[in-house]
Amino acid sequence: MLRFPWTLGFLFQLLMLIHFFRRRPEGYWFFLILFLGPLGALIYFVMEVVPDLRLKPPAIARFERKRRRQWLEHLAHEVPTLETLQELGEIYAADGQHARAVELFTRVLERDPDSREALYARGKSLVERGEIERAVADLEPVFRAEPAYHFYDAALTLAECCERLGRDEAARTTYQDVLGRTSISRAYYGYGRLLARLGETEKAREMMQQILAKKPTLPRYLRRQERPWFRKAETFLKTGSAP
Repeated sequence: MLRFPWTLGFLFQLLMLIHFFRRRPEGYWFFLILFLGPLGALIYFVMEVVPDLRLKPPAIARFERKRRRQWLEHLAHEVPTLETLQELGEIYAADGQHARAVELFTRVLERDPDSREALYARGKSLVERGEIERAVADLEPVFRAEPAYHFYDAALTLAECCERLGRDEAARTTYQDVLGRTSISRAYYGYGRLLARLGETEKAREMMQQILAKKPTLPRYLRRQERPWFRKAETFLKTGSAP
C-alpha cells in the first residue's frame, strides 16, 4: 500500500524533470525538483506548468480552425467580403498552407491595395515561401505607414528580409528605427547579429547585454516569454556567434 503513493510521487517528479529539460527554465528548478522530491516537483508544477495549461492545446486549436475554415470557404463563395477573405487567408497561413493564403490576401489587395492587414499577412506568407523580394515589397509600405504595426513584427520581419537579401544598410536602418521606439528583445538580438556579421563585435555584445539587463526587472510571466531571447543572448556572449 505504501509503495503505490511513493511510485506516483516518483513518476510525478520524473515528469517534471522531463518538462524542465524540454523547457529549460531557470536552473535552480532542477535542484528544487531533485532534492525536494515530489514536494519540489509540485512547486515546479504550480509555478511553471500550470501557466502553460491556460493555453489552448494545438490539436484543439487546429480542429477549431478547420471548422472555421470550412464555414469561411462557404461564405467566401457566397459573399466574398474583404473580412471573410482576410480571415480565411490567416487560417490557411496558421495551418502552413501559405500558397493558398497568398492567393486570398492577393484577392483582398486587388480590392483594397492599401490594406495593411493584407500586405502584412501576405508578406509573412511570402517569407515562409522563400519569396523574399516580394515580401519586402509588401512589408515596406506597412512599415512606412505604421512602424509599430503588429507589435513591430512587420518592421522586424522587413529588417530580417533585408539581411537575407544582403541589404545590410537597409536592415541596420530599420533595426535602429525600431530600437529608437521600443526595447523589444527581438530587435536587440537581430541588430546584434547583424553587427557581429559586419565585424562590429563590441557593439554586437552590447545589444546582447541589453537583452540580459532586462531579466532582473521583469515580472515572472514576462521572464517566461523572454526566456528564448535570454538563452540566445547568453549563447552569443559565450560563443561570439548567433545560435
